[in-house]
Amino acid sequence: MTAVVDCRDVGIAIDHTPILRDVSITIDAGEFVAILGANGAGKTTLMRAILGLTPLSSGTVSLYGTPLDHFREWQRMAYVPQRLQSAGAVPVSVHEVVGASLISPRHRLPRRGDRKTVLDALALVGLEDRRKDRFDSLSGGQQRRVMIAAALAKQADTYVLDEPTAGVDAESQEHIAATFESL
Repeated sequence: MTAVVDCRDVGIAIDHTPILRDVSITIDAGEFVAILGANGAGKTTLMRAILGLTPLSSGTVSLYGTPLDHFREWQRMAYVPQRLQSAGAVPVSVHEVVGASLISPRHRLPRRGDRKTVLDALALVGLEDRRKDRFDSLSGGQQRRVMIAAALAKQADTYVLDEPTAGVDAESQEHIAATFESL
C-alpha cells in the first residue's frame, strides 16, 4: 500500500536558520497521527512543508506516492491552519466561507449538491444555525469550527489540522474528535 505522506530526511531552514533536521515520517491511509512538541518546535513548519507551503532545505516529501513537486490531486487534501489570516477582512457569511472550500480550478462555480454539502459540514461542527451570520461576528472558537467545516465539506481523503481545537470549548472539542474518528 502506498503511504499517504512519506517524508524522508526533511530539513527546513528559514533565513539560513535550521528549523527542522532529518525528519522522517510515514503516514498510511486510515491513520490518525498527532504531532506533539513544545511551542516553537517546528510542528506547524513540518505540516506546511508536507503541503508544499514551506520549502524544503533537504530531503523529500511524497503524497500518495507522488513527489510533492509533481503532486496535483490537491482535492484529496484538506488543511485547517493554526491561525486564521484575515478573519475580518471581507464581510462574508459562514455559509460562504465553507462554500468557498469547494471552489477549485476544476470546479469554479457552485455545483448541484454544494448547498447540502455545506449545510451537512456545518451540522457536523454544530453551527448550521449560524450559516447566515457574518464570519467575523463569531467567536474565535466558532471561527475555528467553521474552518473545520470547510475542510470537512471538501470530503477529502486526508485532513491536516494544525491545532484544530485551539480556542474551542471542551464540548466542541469532543464533538470535533468524534467527527474525525467517524471518518
